This record gives sequence, structure tokens and C-alpha cells, in this order.
Amino acid sequence: MKLKALFVACCVLLSTGSILAQSGGSASDPISGTWTGHMGPSGGTLNPVTMELKFDGKGAVSGTITGPTLSPGQIKIGTFDPKTGAFKFEVTVKDGANSVAFLEGILVQDTATGRVNVGNQTGSFKITKSAGDAGGQPSGGIDTATAVRKGFDEVTGWVTKAAEMVPADKYTYRPVQTVRTFGQLIAHVADAHNYFCARAAGRNVQWSDAIEKGSTDKATLAQKLKESIDACNAVYGTSQAPPLMSNIAHTSLHYGNIITYMRMLGLVPPSS
Repeated sequence: MKLKALFVACCVLLSTGSILAQSGGSASDPISGTWTGHMGPSGGTLNPVTMELKFDGKGAVSGTITGPTLSPGQIKIGTFDPKTGAFKFEVTVKDGANSVAFLEGILVQDTATGRVNVGNQTGSFKITKSAGDAGGQPSGGIDTATAVRKGFDEVTGWVTKAAEMVPADKYTYRPVQTVRTFGQLIAHVADAHNYFCARAAGRNVQWSDAIEKGSTDKATLAQKLKESIDACNAVYGTSQAPPLMSNIAHTSLHYGNIITYMRMLGLVPPSS
């Protein structure tokens, strides 16, 4: 099985727990059913997948995946916390080598987004439950583009508030020397906004670490983050382009890092 296909398989598994954690579904069994979506390596081509999941009602998830370009995958160990929406999966892919991937993710406004680590590479996803398995949810509602926009607004609102809450002299803080400083983390999020939203707007840009490699003091980053969000606001709500979902997934991933930094600094994250 190709690594690209493994990304698809793993991320689909990851997304399902997150969707159901916060969006509801059947009160007795919010996860079981058929899920479909698209997934691929960060910045790469998305691929279609189908997932059949089963929730035991106590926190464990099992299931299988299929897709036109990947070998079948199966959740070996799956955990899900309905209270927080946090989930982790260990996935075995039936590719002859029994490849294993480790996953984690989060839900934003009824949209499942997340990332998977396979070796030194990552992927991102979007997945939704099939109409026939809506678990009693009402049909209709807001359109996908609007839902995606709301997801972006929520997570970037948290990131912006966190950036405001952390004191300027703590922007150089990092839990260990092998990770980004808080300032570099905010800068990285802004760089990603510029990349993904430019791609969604149809511009064939390449990834750039320009903000992260520049000044990472609080005053500078407050302006850079605002500019990156303003640029995205011009695209969200007008397009359903895959890069917009990748951007939410990426921002959500690093907001999780921000939460850890803030807790270690004795601060309460804005989403709490």
C-alpha cells in the first residue's frame, strides 16, 4: 500500500470519532454507520474513502475502511471521549506489511478535521456521515460552505484570543528545546493561513515560512495573524475548496499545541 493511500485510510478513521463527539447523531449510538469523504497528504491530492464504524457506547471505536486506491484498513485500538471530543486511533492496514499509523484529532462546528502521522509525514481530511445514517439528525440546514466558514471563525477566534492572552515576555516560551516557541507557533499558523487560503483562491503558491522566520514578538505577530485571517475571510464562505478544510485541520491541530502551552504557563485556554 502506498503511503499516500495510508494517509487516506488513517485520516478517515481519525475523523469519525471527532464528528460524532460534538455534533450529536443518535444519543445511544452516535458513531455507528457509513462515512464518506476525501483525504490526502498535506498540500497533496485528495482521495475518496468509505468508512464503516461501530461505537460501543463506552468510548471504544472499531471499524474498517475501503477506497478505490487503498488497501483495507482496520482500527486496532480506538478511543473516544464524548465529553471533550478527543480521540486516538491505532490503525492496521492490510497491505502485506501490516503497516501501522497513529492518529488524533478534533471537531469544529459539525465538521470533522484532523491529521495523521505516518513516519515523518502528515495528512489531513474531511469526512461526513452518509444521509441514510444521519442518526435522527434533521435534514437540510446550513450549506457546506457556510459550515466551513463557521468552523474557521471558531478556531481562529480561539487562536487570536490565546495570542492576546499570553504575555509578550512569554512569546519565547517553549516546553522543551525541540519544539517551537509560542511566538513561532502563532507565526506558523499565520503562514499556513496564507498558504492554504491562497491555494483555495486559485493561486499556485508554494509553502513559505516567512512569518515564522521573521520577528516573532507579540506586537508583530498580532498584525501578521490578523492579516492572514483577513486574507482567508475573503475566501471562506465563497468556496468549498479542499485547501479550506486543510486549513481548519491544520489550525485545529496547532490550537491543541497552544492549549498545552497555555496550561503550562498557568493560563486558561479561551475554548475552555
